[in-house]
Amino acid sequence: MGMSRRAVLLGGVGLAGAAGTCAALSPRGRRLLGWTGPDGVVPDVEPVPVQPMPWGAWMGATGPTVLVLHGRGGSVGWWEALGLPRFLNGSAFRCAVVNGGEDYWVNLTPPVPFEAALGVSMGGFGVLDIASRRPLKAVAAISPALFPAWEDAERIDGFASREVWEAHEPLRHTERIKSPVGVWCGREDPFHDPARALADAVGAQASFDHGEHGDGYWRRVLPDALRFIAQRL
Repeated sequence: MGMSRRAVLLGGVGLAGAAGTCAALSPRGRRLLGWTGPDGVVPDVEPVPVQPMPWGAWMGATGPTVLVLHGRGGSVGWWEALGLPRFLNGSAFRCAVVNGGEDYWVNLTPPVPFEAALGVSMGGFGVLDIASRRPLKAVAAISPALFPAWEDAERIDGFASREVWEAHEPLRHTERIKSPVGVWCGREDPFHDPARALADAVGAQASFDHGEHGDGYWRRVLPDALRFIAQRL
């Protein structure tokens, strides 16, 4: 039996209402419903060599050097668990992966010369900060942890003072970032809005697909970030 015109219209209203509800959901609500996109998968290939160093580790053996900065509380082991040595299989560059800690990457003296930089979360902040101070061939910032105001930055207790944050916050110094920049940040990520603001300000190549602030999203976009760097070295 066919549907009446009234039923079709009511169905259309229901769909429109559902669409409106979807759009109005908070990032947390979309995460709970699983609307954050698929998790990335580490490729089933041989990992590149990992050579421990006092400052961190080399990943890969030859080619131009890319500085790699982890998220807060991370380490070389964090990058290994994320799958970076396997994602680097076939790359024509090597990564200098630096061990840090809980404090944000400010006043970092890189342990080796490098031509490009990659960072996730706090590391995204760090590579953008470096790019505001010197030109690089490429800067790839994944889910960069940026803070539009001191009140936002103060909550995470990652800066020695307001003055330190003001001197290093990339959002405050976008006019100084002249390097080619790539930004990837999920729509359900709490840093989505400031990441988009920075990308717009510096003319970045950017991707803001569905995704949250976590390993599943980072593994999904890491191949794109590595390609972005490789094309510019």
